[in-house]
Amino acid sequence: MTMQHTAISLDLINRHNQEPNRNRYESRYFWEELYPLLAAAGFSAIEIPYEPVWQFGGRSGVPFNRYCVNTKYGDAAGYRAKLAECGISRVAGITFDPNLFMRNANLDFFFGASGHFAGEALAHAVDMGADYFAISPSPYYGRVAQYHPDIADKLDLFTERTVGLISGLAAKAEELGVSLVLRGEYWSLFGGDRQQALLAALPASVKLDVDTANLFVAGISAAEFLRANIARVGCVHLTDTAFVDDVQVWQTANPEHPAGHATQVFRDPGTGSVDLAGIVKLLGELGYTGPVTVSARQTRDPFRALLRTRALLNQIQA
Repeated sequence: MTMQHTAISLDLINRHNQEPNRNRYESRYFWEELYPLLAAAGFSAIEIPYEPVWQFGGRSGVPFNRYCVNTKYGDAAGYRAKLAECGISRVAGITFDPNLFMRNANLDFFFGASGHFAGEALAHAVDMGADYFAISPSPYYGRVAQYHPDIADKLDLFTERTVGLISGLAAKAEELGVSLVLRGEYWSLFGGDRQQALLAALPASVKLDVDTANLFVAGISAAEFLRANIARVGCVHLTDTAFVDDVQVWQTANPEHPAGHATQVFRDPGTGSVDLAGIVKLLGELGYTGPVTVSARQTRDPFRALLRTRALLNQIQA
C-alpha cells in the first residue's frame, strides 16, 4: 500500500497538560503557523480531535469544535479554505471521546451530554468533508469507576446505553456518507478483548479503528488482529509505544500518564516497540485501501515528532 495520502493527527499538540507558555497553543496564530509546517513535512491531510472544552473556556483559538471554527473563520468552508491556503487539502477524519462528560454519578447526564456533542462532532465531520468519524465508546475505565464504583454491576446497563447511542450515530453517519469507526483504546470499558462483544451488538456499518499502540498495550498482536478483522476495518492509526501494562494501569484514573512510571505511554512513531513497517506491509498484503492516520499522541516535542514521523514514513516507503 502507498503511504502518500497518510494523514497526521493534530493530537500531536498536547493541549491538556500545563507547561511554560502553553497559552500559545490556545491562540489562533499557533495553529496557522503549524499548518504550513505539516505540509512542508509532506502531510496534505489532517485528523482533528473534536473537543467541546475549548468552547466552554471561550478559547476559540483552538480550532477543535464548530463554535471555535465559526468564531474565527465564519464557517467550516472558511476554515477549509485557510487549510488549503496552507497546503492542507483535506480533513481525513474527526475524533471524539466522551471522557469530559463522566463527571458525576448521573448516567443520564453522561449519555445525554455525550450524545449531544457526539452529534455535533459528526455534523462537523460532514462540514469538513471528512472520510471518517472515530468515536471512543467509553471514558477511561478508571474515571468511570471513580463515580461508579459498582460499575461491574452496571456494565450491562452501560453497554446497552452505549449500543443505543452509537447505533443512532451510525444511522446518521451512514445517511450522511461518513464512515463511523469505533476506537479501540486499552483504557476503555470496551478495550482489548472486550471490544468484540460491543462490536457484535452494533450495526454492520460501524467499522473498527485499529490503533497499533493501543493494541500493543492491551497485549494484542496488531498483525493477528488485522488478519482476523480486516473485513470490518474502517481506519488504521499508526501509533507507537514501548509500554507494557503489567500492573493494570488501564483501570486507573490517568492511564496515559501512569502513576509510578517515569514515562508516558505513547511515543513518537518509530521510537517505540511497535513494528509499524511490518504493519504497513501487512495492510498492503491484505489489500487494505482505507484511511491511514499517523499519530504522535501526547508528544513532548511536536516539531521533532513531525520530522521523526516523516522520516519513518519515508523509510517505510523506500
